[in-house]
Amino acid sequence: MPLALLLVLASAASAAAPLEVEFKTTDDWTLCALYRPPRRGGAVMVLAHGAASSKGEWAVFAERLSAQGVGSLAVDLRGHLDSRKGPKGLRDFTDFDATGEWAKAVLDLRAAAAWLEARGIKPSRIAFGGASIGANLASQASADRAAVPCLLLLSPGPDYRGVRLVARPGLKVLVAASPPDRYALSTLEPFSKVKGAETLTGPSGHGVQLFDDPSTLDQVVEWVVRAANSKRAADR
Repeated sequence: MPLALLLVLASAASAAAPLEVEFKTTDDWTLCALYRPPRRGGAVMVLAHGAASSKGEWAVFAERLSAQGVGSLAVDLRGHLDSRKGPKGLRDFTDFDATGEWAKAVLDLRAAAAWLEARGIKPSRIAFGGASIGANLASQASADRAAVPCLLLLSPGPDYRGVRLVARPGLKVLVAASPPDRYALSTLEPFSKVKGAETLTGPSGHGVQLFDDPSTLDQVVEWVVRAANSKRAADR
C-alpha cells in the first residue's frame, strides 16, 4: 500500500469520533459519556468535568491522548447535559448544593470504572482525571483503588461544594493550577510534599482553561502518557 495512503488512513483513525455510551450508577442515575478506546493493553483515563460544564470540555485533551494510545471515558456528571435522568426522574445540578448531591457524584466515576472493567479493561489500566470539582471527585474515586496507574488534578481545591480533596501517598499524581486561581493554587504546596505527586503551574485559567496555554497542554499530555505507560511496563 502506498505510504501516502497509509498516512491518510492513520490520520483518519486518530480523528475517529468517540463512542457515545451509557451506564448506571449504584444509586440509579443514568449517565452518558464519550469513550475513546485505548490501543491494545493501554490505559483509559476517566475524566470528570467542572460544575455546570460537560464531557465536551475534554475533547482536545482526549484526542491528544488517543493519538498516543491512551483511551478516555469523559463523563457527563449527574445533573449535567445528557446525564439528567435520576432515580426520581429528570433533574439538574442546580439544587445539588441544597441537597448535598455533589458529594454523591463520586459514584459516577466508580460507575465509569465498573463499565470499563465489564469491557475487559483491567483495574490497573484505569486512571482518573478531573477539573475543578471534578478533580476533587477524581481524587476520591482513586483513593480506594490500589491499582490506579495515575491521577490528574486540574485546579483542585481543598473543598468544593462539600467534596473534599484527597491525597493518597504513593499514587502518581500531577496537580496543575495557575497563580490567578489562588484557591486552587493553594493545593500545590501541600502536594509537593506528597510521595508520588508532581505539580505544574500554568500561566492562567481554571480547570481545562489551563489547556489554553499550548505548553501546559503539551506537558500534561506528556505526563499522562508517560505515567500510564510506566504502569503498563511494570505489569509485563
